Amino acid sequence: CTTIQGFLSPQLATRGGANIIAKRNKTKPFSLHINDNIHSKHNIQFYSTSNDEASDDKSSNPLSKIPRPTLTQILYIWLIFVSGNRLITALPHLEPTMNAMANIALNGVLFAGGFYSFVKSIMGIDYSKLEDLDKKSWANQAGKFSLEGKTPNEFVDPESGNVYSVATFAGGCFWGTELRYQRQEGVIATAVGYTQGNIDKPNYEQVCSGSTGHTEGIQLIYDPTICSYERLVTILLNSINPTLKNQVGNDRGTQYRHGIYFHTEEQREIAESLIDSRQEQFTVPIVTEVKGVDVFWPAENYHQRYLEKGGQSAEKNCEETVRCYG
Repeated sequence: CTTIQGFLSPQLATRGGANIIAKRNKTKPFSLHINDNIHSKHNIQFYSTSNDEASDDKSSNPLSKIPRPTLTQILYIWLIFVSGNRLITALPHLEPTMNAMANIALNGVLFAGGFYSFVKSIMGIDYSKLEDLDKKSWANQAGKFSLEGKTPNEFVDPESGNVYSVATFAGGCFWGTELRYQRQEGVIATAVGYTQGNIDKPNYEQVCSGSTGHTEGIQLIYDPTICSYERLVTILLNSINPTLKNQVGNDRGTQYRHGIYFHTEEQREIAESLIDSRQEQFTVPIVTEVKGVDVFWPAENYHQRYLEKGGQSAEKNCEETVRCYG
């Protein structure tokens, strides 16, 4: 048995045939158990100064943080180039005819529209303007944590002083997933957003391209004295087919993969136990991700509480069918 003390982010990973499981507990020692292929066991203790680091390793290549252009953005650029070139060619030889003027007007509109759409597609989200706790939204607070690169385990309400736990899930289209959790007694506030990806500050269009590695997710704060983490995981598993990879309902793609992203060792153990129990119902493997939570980037304001704003009830214990598109 070897004991090492140092500052290291706890992780859950698999490397070189060894299964590595790290236990988090704020500033207290956490244990790292390594089970290799010959069944030898080593217990390694580290002191972690925080639980704010992501559990998945990130590439050391700085270029991995640069978002690749989406197909839509490429089309915008093409539209700008083509319409702009036509304007440059036509303006010096402009004739006062109806056809010439219509051609200039059309290409002007296409150029302006393409330019506006391209700029909008690359603009970041202003996290300071996202909905806050007064609307039972976690988005504004989640934005503050994400900008600091943190993944909190708990949140202390600045007004009431109540301490709430934090949970993160992905269940396909985040509109429907959010509404299901909004209706759960004990869930205090929710936010939809993007997690487990490769770039910082992603927007909806980038994530939808499938090029950033993010999945549409939801992060929430809840009162564990009213609602258990087991209940939250069960809500997710009941709303998906956990054996379908990168698919929930008719939504397909890596941005719709489903997952349970734990903030604590206790959450990990609960998630894995429930997954094991649920596996007995299927003859094919469950592919729902169970990973340490990465930085959660809240989505644009118009996505927050989308179905509630569209008229669907977010009342606690409401049993109406969730209609994902409003």
